[in-house]
Amino acid sequence: MASLSSIILPVLEGMEESHLKDQLLKFLPNQEEAFSKIEKSFNQLTSKVQDKERLQRFFHSWSQTNNSAMTVSGISNRMTMLVHKNQPIADEKALLQSITSLNRIVDEDLAVVGRILHSQLFYTMATTICADDEWLSRRYLNQSACDFKAWKDQNSLRNKDIMIALLTTLIHEIYTHGEVELILPKFQSWLANDYGFTEEESDKTLAWISVHCGPTEKNHFFFAVNSIFHYAKAMNVDLEAYDLESIVNDYLAKKSAVMVDLMEVEELSFKSIYQQ
Repeated sequence: MASLSSIILPVLEGMEESHLKDQLLKFLPNQEEAFSKIEKSFNQLTSKVQDKERLQRFFHSWSQTNNSAMTVSGISNRMTMLVHKNQPIADEKALLQSITSLNRIVDEDLAVVGRILHSQLFYTMATTICADDEWLSRRYLNQSACDFKAWKDQNSLRNKDIMIALLTTLIHEIYTHGEVELILPKFQSWLANDYGFTEEESDKTLAWISVHCGPTEKNHFFFAVNSIFHYAKAMNVDLEAYDLESIVNDYLAKKSAVMVDLMEVEELSFKSIYQQ
């Protein structure tokens, strides 16, 4: 049976040798506890017909953990600001190559390629499964999801070191590759067996997940890798000075906390940030 680690680790093992590869293979295999919590959450969600409020909470808060297009665009903006403000740059061509690679992560999300914004695909999925779009209300925002997004935005948009932003993006992309590959067959079976969706209805509803499967997120991960190497060259950054342990640990701890909160057995245990 597929697991997050069985999907993620072969991609890492296929990387060219580097300090980055060593770091990823050193710390991501240690995340089995977090992976297990996340897998259990998705298994619980797709095990039966769910209460509408639980679905609304799930889709609103889950969306806060996987919507990265604006964050990646923000990092790209920060990198161009270096040129705009005449900051010292060792290799401007390498900086352009870094930005070019980074921007390829959001081509599909922003409909630069393809015909539809991925935010619209997520809206279609959540609204179809929830039966309406009340899930968009911020009262369904779980505090742990808010915490996850705040941490990710801090790393990516406010930390003075842009390399931290790029490394955070790297972890997000390889994790997301694992997540979408893991959940697509679960969601397909769930909609067919518990909600009576036809194959055509399921395909339309789950397009947000399916378009990220296959090479899409895997390619995004390697675009992030390329962006990191080019940025290091552009700014004379020593990549070996960076330890990914805290980024990996924080990302998976916060992500798994969101997923555990969303599938708590007792409905009363859920606390909206507007109920505190």
